[in-house]
Amino acid sequence: MDQAQIDRYLERIGFTGPIRQDGDTLDRLIWAHISTVPFESLDLHEYGIVPSLNLDDLYEKFVVRRRGGYCFEQNTIFGQLLRDLGFPVYGTVVRLLGPPGFPLFPYSHKGLVAEAEGKNWYCDVGFGGPGPKGAVEIREGEQVVGGVTFRGTIRPDDFLIERKTEQGWTNVLYFAQRPIEPVDFEPLNFYCAMQPNSGFRLNRTVNLTLPDGSKALSGRHFTLRRGGEVTEKDVETHEELEALLRDEFGIVMHIPRNKRI
Repeated sequence: MDQAQIDRYLERIGFTGPIRQDGDTLDRLIWAHISTVPFESLDLHEYGIVPSLNLDDLYEKFVVRRRGGYCFEQNTIFGQLLRDLGFPVYGTVVRLLGPPGFPLFPYSHKGLVAEAEGKNWYCDVGFGGPGPKGAVEIREGEQVVGGVTFRGTIRPDDFLIERKTEQGWTNVLYFAQRPIEPVDFEPLNFYCAMQPNSGFRLNRTVNLTLPDGSKALSGRHFTLRRGGEVTEKDVETHEELEALLRDEFGIVMHIPRNKRI
């Protein structure tokens, strides 16, 4: 991206303040992104489209049209932003971990590893949920990220991140500590978009992180969590769905009328 595109990207995510090559700047950039750019699979669900990972296409979608996307899109364009801001960064393949008793998920997520202050940091703007809302230093032991305590474990082939809960430690993810070429994410992107049982294809999913909660659309059910209070409602028509996407997530798009709400 040239400087004008970088400035427009930063404006899109509402990022202000100094940019330094440090962990604090990584934290602020991650938070700015996840609190303004929704995680969403609308192109997959509504249109059956395999998302493009071309940087020009992503810039047009995320910055110009102010849409969101899922992990391969989100972390591809965010990784380019970090790179253009002077951070050494590479993409890595990630295995998301479910609660005890869940089957093992395949490697089907993209994360980023960035260098700052002579250290490596795991950065992820395409996960949400129980994932860290800031940069996780790749080191042994506990650290607080976004007000939540995580624990890192360096293993022979990967780095494990756990989250501290009231019930104890729960696994979140692990990833290979080595660069993965951009071309290697193309088949993963295609698999996640097109395999018949893909949750992204089968279910309409839109999420956005808030300072005091979250917004989530699953199917036609909308949930707002803010300040400890929960508000829920269902949309009944295509027009209501389009209005909700616009008003709650800033997404302006046409929902095919032959698609069931």
